[in-house]
Amino acid sequence: MILLLTGLVGNDKMNAAKENDTNIENSHEMLSFSSEPVLAFSDSTLSQSIIDRENKKRESARKKEVEKQNKIDQQEKAIYLTFDDGPSDISGQLLDVLDKYQMKATFFMVGLKIKEHPEVVKRMHKEGFGLGLHSITHDVGKVYSSKSSPSEEMIENREILENIIGVRSNIVRLPYGSIPYLTEAMRYLLDQNDFKVWDWNVDSLDWKFKNERYVQHTIQEIKNMEQAGETPVVLLHDKQETIKHLPKLLSFIKKQGYQTEILTNDMAPLTFSCNGRCHTIH
Repeated sequence: MILLLTGLVGNDKMNAAKENDTNIENSHEMLSFSSEPVLAFSDSTLSQSIIDRENKKRESARKKEVEKQNKIDQQEKAIYLTFDDGPSDISGQLLDVLDKYQMKATFFMVGLKIKEHPEVVKRMHKEGFGLGLHSITHDVGKVYSSKSSPSEEMIENREILENIIGVRSNIVRLPYGSIPYLTEAMRYLLDQNDFKVWDWNVDSLDWKFKNERYVQHTIQEIKNMEQAGETPVVLLHDKQETIKHLPKLLSFIKKQGYQTEILTNDMAPLTFSCNGRCHTIH
């Protein structure tokens, strides 16, 4: 799958990346997936070579599945709208706008905010929106503080969501995306815990543009994806300015004949595979 990126994938709003954790000791034993959380590397730790080998194997399989899904999505002219950082006091307004245009979206939600707004989460589930995980704290210093930290936060996030709606979600989006903070060891543990890491190929820049400029930018990026034969996965945020100008974006999507779909546990995720500064990812 070819992923066209423009800009720095949100790096303007981040501090410099933390140093990757590469001090991983040798081990003769592979981790096998179980229903119990996996937060350590067996007796001692896995060697870097084993982690690299398993990650490459996973990445190869993921790319094949993404290509298959993209062919289906292209036939149906699918588009995936995703909203990060909620839920919030205004999430209900966001749902009202989406309902008005009869469109679906996937929400990557912060665990602590889910606890604060359980009723709107129940509404999302009842109305058929996609529900994903976006960490507990959304704090770079905490989420990426150790090899196991991303998995620990997502496991807790998953339990909070499951306790509210009775459904387990394995789709996750790391704060600020999987680049540049996520190390291969972190990625390996996320995979061992059955998490699927989703990034995006259209950054709306609604975090940067405080007006309808984000809509104009997003429309152009969607057109770029269409020309490239790729299915748009759009990054948006659960915030007031985004909601205010969202009808204009949804009107464009509807006029162009796109079908909004939701991300699910059984889909292969679209994931960054370079440092966020490349224009074409193979």
